[in-house]
Amino acid sequence: MTIKEAIQEIRKFWNTEEEPFLFGESDNSAHIDRIEKEFGVTLPEELRNYIANYAPAEGFYFVSVGNPLYIYGVDNLKYKQDGYNYNSLTKSDIEDWNRNSFIFGDEGADPLIVNLENIETGIERLEHGAGSWDYGDKLADNFARFLLCAAAQHHALTNFEEDPIIDDENGFNLTEDAAKWYFPKMKNWAGEYYEVWCAPLDNH
Repeated sequence: MTIKEAIQEIRKFWNTEEEPFLFGESDNSAHIDRIEKEFGVTLPEELRNYIANYAPAEGFYFVSVGNPLYIYGVDNLKYKQDGYNYNSLTKSDIEDWNRNSFIFGDEGADPLIVNLENIETGIERLEHGAGSWDYGDKLADNFARFLLCAAAQHHALTNFEEDPIIDDENGFNLTEDAAKWYFPKMKNWAGEYYEVWCAPLDNH
């Protein structure tokens, strides 16, 4: 699945009356040269495609089970990311950061990254505050699957019942109508990453 195909799928269920969907065909190609100069590398083709054609102009939030997934606007796709690889107080690099980790968003300060040396490793969420950046989860094998899964989770949590999650003696569960839509879709869309997206909900 390509990013374009994923966005076409998202538009089938996204409620544009409540919130416009900001991902779509755009022209951010001027940012490619800037970013490549900052990192000192030629960006992988998939990342170039995402930045040039689909990265949102402004930051964008996907609602999730925990902290929202915050996707950076194109101006914030850059090498210096304060608190991750750069300390703005001392104006110096943070030594334990992998220079090849490209941050395109975060989830409650857990950075969302792709590896510039090996983009085939997919979309990863690293864990901040763990003592090193060796801990985290793989969320998807590419941007297309990540955007589709993030959008589906957002839809399940915002477009069914007013309170979509029930926390009672039966566990932490998605309400019935949302669950009937979300879990079967994610079986297909998330593939091998189904547990990452659905495990926080006991009725999956």
